[in-house]
Amino acid sequence: MYNFVSTVQKPTAVTHSVTGYFTSPNEKNLIISKCTKIEIFLMKQEGLQPMLDVNIYGRIATLKLFSIPGEKQEYLFISTESYKFCVLSYDSEKKEIVTRASGNAEDTIGRPTDSGQIGVIDPNGRIIALHLYEGLLKLIPIEKGQASPIQKDAFNIRLEELQVLDICFLYLTSKPTIAVLYKDTRGAKHVSTYEILLRDKELAPGPWMQSNVDIFSSMLIPVPLGGVLVVGDHAITYVNGPYPKSITIPFTRITAVERVDKDGSRFLFGDNQGKVSVLLLQHDGKIVSDLKWEMLGRTSIPSCISYLDSGVVYVGSTSGDSQLIKLNTEKDPQSNSYISILENYTNLGPIVDFCVVDLEKQGQGQIVTCSGVYRDGTLRVIRNGIGIADQASIPLEGIKGLWSLKPASSKGTNAYDKYLVTSFIGYTKILSFEGEEIEDTEIQGFDLESQTIDCATLFSHSIYIQITQKSINLIDINTSKRIDSWSPPAASSIINLCSRNNHQIIISIGKELYYFEISHDRKLCLMKEISLPHEISCLDISSFGDERVSTLCAVGLWTDISIRLLLLPSLEQVSIESLGGEIIPRSILMVSFEGIRYLFCSLGDGHLFNFVVDRPANGTYQLNDRKRLTLGTQPITLCKFKLKNTINVFASSDRPTIIYSSNKKLFYSVVNLKEVSHVCSFDSEAFPNCMAIASDNSLTIGSIDDIQKLHIKTISLNGEMARRISHLDEYSCFAVITLRKEQDNSPLREEKDECFLKLFNDQTFEITSTYAFQPFEIGWSVIPCKFTDDNTTYLAVATTFSYPDGRRPNGRILLFSINQRRLVLLDEISTKASVYTLHNFNGKLLAAVNKRLISIKYTLNSDSTKTMKSDCVYKGHTLILQLASRGDFILVGDMMKSMSLLVEKPDGSVEQIARNPQPLWLRALSMISDDYFIGAEAAYNFVVVKKNSESTNELERELLDSVGHYHIGESVNFMKYCSLSSQPDTDTPPIPTVVYCTLNGSLGVIASITREEYEFFSKLQKGLNNVVRGIGGFSHDHWRAFHNDHHTIQSRNFIDGDLIETFMDLKREEMLLVVKDMNISVEECYKKIETLIQHIR
Repeated sequence: MYNFVSTVQKPTAVTHSVTGYFTSPNEKNLIISKCTKIEIFLMKQEGLQPMLDVNIYGRIATLKLFSIPGEKQEYLFISTESYKFCVLSYDSEKKEIVTRASGNAEDTIGRPTDSGQIGVIDPNGRIIALHLYEGLLKLIPIEKGQASPIQKDAFNIRLEELQVLDICFLYLTSKPTIAVLYKDTRGAKHVSTYEILLRDKELAPGPWMQSNVDIFSSMLIPVPLGGVLVVGDHAITYVNGPYPKSITIPFTRITAVERVDKDGSRFLFGDNQGKVSVLLLQHDGKIVSDLKWEMLGRTSIPSCISYLDSGVVYVGSTSGDSQLIKLNTEKDPQSNSYISILENYTNLGPIVDFCVVDLEKQGQGQIVTCSGVYRDGTLRVIRNGIGIADQASIPLEGIKGLWSLKPASSKGTNAYDKYLVTSFIGYTKILSFEGEEIEDTEIQGFDLESQTIDCATLFSHSIYIQITQKSINLIDINTSKRIDSWSPPAASSIINLCSRNNHQIIISIGKELYYFEISHDRKLCLMKEISLPHEISCLDISSFGDERVSTLCAVGLWTDISIRLLLLPSLEQVSIESLGGEIIPRSILMVSFEGIRYLFCSLGDGHLFNFVVDRPANGTYQLNDRKRLTLGTQPITLCKFKLKNTINVFASSDRPTIIYSSNKKLFYSVVNLKEVSHVCSFDSEAFPNCMAIASDNSLTIGSIDDIQKLHIKTISLNGEMARRISHLDEYSCFAVITLRKEQDNSPLREEKDECFLKLFNDQTFEITSTYAFQPFEIGWSVIPCKFTDDNTTYLAVATTFSYPDGRRPNGRILLFSINQRRLVLLDEISTKASVYTLHNFNGKLLAAVNKRLISIKYTLNSDSTKTMKSDCVYKGHTLILQLASRGDFILVGDMMKSMSLLVEKPDGSVEQIARNPQPLWLRALSMISDDYFIGAEAAYNFVVVKKNSESTNELERELLDSVGHYHIGESVNFMKYCSLSSQPDTDTPPIPTVVYCTLNGSLGVIASITREEYEFFSKLQKGLNNVVRGIGGFSHDHWRAFHNDHHTIQSRNFIDGDLIETFMDLKREEMLLVVKDMNISVEECYKKIETLIQHIR
């Protein structure tokens, strides 16, 4: 069994954020981490501008910026949970991240800290301190050098304090000085300070210490005036010697702190309720005299806060969406808040559960997730590609072209569109839109007796331009009169193709190419005509970006199947590119994305080439970075369109696709339409920001989603979080277990949970029914089920009671019917232990009651009533967390005992036939096939086990052998055997896939691949590791190796699909280096990757 792991959605939960001058000494950056990746933004007047997005081969534990005296740009320090660290800088000329230093802080002895890793940097840039093991402090000296800021080896210093809660460096010290918050053996908490003697490699007593700080203290915040803030749940204390200053705050748990002012006069605090408050330190420049506290408002529950500038703050969250907020000087009387939300950044994490459904019945799987924590809880509907929602539709057959026009009363390009010009074989129709009314109309100067091949409003000349097969027509916008026209010299000649911008026109007639310009007096001026060696199949004269006129014309030719670049106005050929093969180029387009000039050329068989158009110093244009991919099977027509002031490309074909750029990478997102022949932007008063879309038999006006790879729809739960979800197709609804956390009015503001089962309409997401669980009862599983000899679909729920007084937990299993989308409780079973999961199995319901497996039937009694009856069928586990089944086999996932395989015998009894002997703390599992099963364990690994059903050795048959290992690097909550991709129209069998979700908000697919595919991708993976080096010098092989507390095993029988996909973003010369030992062309390699990705997601 060979597996290909591909991420559908990368981590979205923000764990760390910092601000500083990393990429430039003049422009400030926001840098955030999302578990295994960092994102870098530029802080602009209009908002945050994405700049870089890079993966890190490790789980980020520390993210800090630091500066060295004399250096203009800051360095970025990263440490990982596996004790690796690196120092990064940014090369502004090459526009890339450079690794300045890297190392391993792991020690062979030592007990990892219970409170997690702590990484801090001296504010004067002298030393980095890491607290990784109890009683040890790892110190990394910083010293300015030509190549690296770290010139000396790291060393350990012994710490007397074992239960360290937090560490920070102090300001205004001649020697690096740390403050340590710790707990003693009696539970009391204290703060000590130490000077670091670098020469002697030891600690000396610091300037002060503070005994018996608040028992709830958990955090130290250094203050630039000197001293620290000791942060607790109901008090904050400023300590800088023998006279501390304290302030009592409402009882809470602080989750993030950020300094606002350089001198530390104000600090922002965020808590576990999403409340943001400000602490004011009143001082005379040296001594703090008082502390003031004020709540400002609510945001998402913050994991980190970064103050940007001018009252703008970034709030990163692992619990809900991250946000960009504005701190106002005046309180909003309606919201009673000083905070206004400027922007939300989607976070799916933590994903607690999910289901895959086909809500639009198009064969495309959509994921519905239970996302977020408590008041940030939501449901998210995630689908691949971009959705277009119908606003209006007209039956029209045979449309050959489509263009929007603005009316004469328009004032500039920002006015609304009014007309749609539709072209047919031999004639043209103009549709007029008045509100939502649509009618045929005529514009006097238009030739409606010919087929239009291009049309537009040119405000720079106050004209409409219409190009037909017979002529080029210029029509005055105000008078509707034709003011100029040009026809081919030979009456029998037909204009085959054309392209134009606001000032230039190019047309072709067979091999002949004619170039025109529109003069200031609104006349057509023929500037140049040439004959090319072969008939022209496509052409384009689009200008790049903000260029007023184009200096290039791109043409595709029949016969030699080539692309040629011609200079304007001379039409001199400056570049030629042979495409190879026998399929002619059908559409060609030049476009600029994020400052990069691209040329796209599509073929008649659904393939698409893309090139980067470079212009070196000598001025000659060149086509570089050639890439070929498949968008469909039919000819593709390329068309630029504008949405929200951003240019994108629509590729019309049997698999319509939108091409766009993000972080200077090209993306291809499928549109939720069956087939499209022509499109154009259409922004009318009744249909703003829409598109006109032509198919074989209709014209549709549709509104388009935001342009992104995944479309994510958010359903608010009004302060509740979703714990479990199932879809009931028969009743067109979702069943969701939700949880609300409320605080009581006691001084400690103790929290209590309220749990509910709710039904949501699967189209509108309106709540149609609610069932409230009992006090202290939490729902753990909800599934639709059917019983033997009963065709009714029921809803089964498992719960556990968790009592605050320490009583032994118990549980219930409830059975509901659904009548007119209302929940009706039919029966319940009380259990003596917690019920963690339910599973359908051969007309029965299986329930995991702590360590026992019970089977439940819903049977008819003698009085014609029906009740649930349970029977314990197996016991012998520690705690059963998850179940899966195929046929008569049951796969059991135990919290401590890995996986075991049970079988149901003909008499209904259940026995264990095999188990995995590894001591794995399992979190999720799935059955890939009859013989191969996959599990996710607590140390962020995947393991695949095999049933030895063909072995003749009885002992071997009783073992589930581990045959696959892989480190995913994230905490997986659920795995489900299902498919996200629409089934291809071929006889190829579907690829078995397992979809998984994680705590950090990522979604992924594990696909089963053949041995031949595995061997190919293994070679490609090796080639990529030789060419694409990990950021920070971190090793990909080490990152993907299975490792937990017991052992480390090299990745086995798994392919890192995310690494494989980076091949598609490489420059061509890098691609050639990757495949040089593989006996395969770059194009073939690209096609193999692309085909697999399309089939699995």
